[in-house]
Amino acid sequence: MLPIAPEGRLYLALLAVLVAVAHLFLGVWALPTWLLLLGGFFIFRNWGRETPSRPLAVVSPLDARVMAVDECHDPFLERPALCVTLRQSWRGEFNMYSPVECRVQQFFRRKTDTAVDASGYLAVWLKTDEAEDVVVAMQCRSWPHVFHCMAGAGDRLGQSRRCGFLGFARWAQVYLPPTARAEVRPGQRISAATDVIATLVHKKQDADA
Repeated sequence: MLPIAPEGRLYLALLAVLVAVAHLFLGVWALPTWLLLLGGFFIFRNWGRETPSRPLAVVSPLDARVMAVDECHDPFLERPALCVTLRQSWRGEFNMYSPVECRVQQFFRRKTDTAVDASGYLAVWLKTDEAEDVVVAMQCRSWPHVFHCMAGAGDRLGQSRRCGFLGFARWAQVYLPPTARAEVRPGQRISAATDVIATLVHKKQDADA
């Protein structure tokens, strides 16, 4: 099967039909329609990320550049948090991956002044097996707004598992427990499901250390 995200297969099929019809009626003048089809393949490509599970690690949910790493207030769970702000890369895939092994708790949609630009955000609340809370918030105001999550509340996700499609060039914020240890710095380019952005640190681990 072609390495295409499920969200894009219908669009690409329609584009292929458009290209065929254009060639039927326009001949060589329809060659520019191939650019649309190639662009569709670029946007919806899904080569897959085979990465080993890393206990207590939080991997990047998308191909991105790190814009900020700081302590903040999580407006979704109303708690202190370590926040990693990401800007989705135009050159990377537009797929979204689960940053931790977890169970989906709830989806939120709201405006928040603590987010990147006070825009509307769609967030998903995840809970790890160690009962740690992780929130991934995606900015969804600017056009074109495309977001699809394959998981629902109560579903279990493996770490680094593809769980949706996010486009295009979005801002995202990952809210982590304040005890988490950041593993990235602003300006760094990171790959989804591969690069670790933080490590969850439990109080028991601190005491043992």
